[in-house]
Amino acid sequence: MAVIGDFRSLKDMFYKTSALNILSEYLAQALKTDGEIYKRILSTDGENKVMLNDGMFAIEQNYYLKDISKSFFETHLQYVDFQLVVFGEEYFLLGDKQDFIQDKIDINKDLITYKPCYKASQIYLKQGTLAVFFENDVHAGGLALCHLTTSQKVYKTVVKVPKELLKLKF
Repeated sequence: MAVIGDFRSLKDMFYKTSALNILSEYLAQALKTDGEIYKRILSTDGENKVMLNDGMFAIEQNYYLKDISKSFFETHLQYVDFQLVVFGEEYFLLGDKQDFIQDKIDINKDLITYKPCYKASQIYLKQGTLAVFFENDVHAGGLALCHLTTSQKVYKTVVKVPKELLKLKF
């Protein structure tokens, strides 16, 4: 059950705890163009891991978009991905893991990979878009589809949040 939308409209979707307040503040600061976190993400070469609290950490990164033929499908068991586009844009393919064939599992990296399958929805993320991927959400990002090309870069932060910290409110 992935959740995708503008960060400002999604930031109140989880019950507030001290850990999630820190997560929300970090993500808000990542979008402030005159702020330290935003500048750090835009100047990162590759990726940079930043420890937050309560077992959460951010992977601040940038990369060139890739062709759909190089899609890398994954899920996670222990962490929920909060992926926020800070600058640029990208496409994701998103599907339910029941439609995919598992390829490999690496418990130490909390990473399950899947064989390519195109029974997936195409999702567009731009600056300010937050995508939250849960353990059943097979996702492949960084894709150059439609109007995007492989010469474009996206700058983002991916916060890994232990799933036991989350409680949705609707």
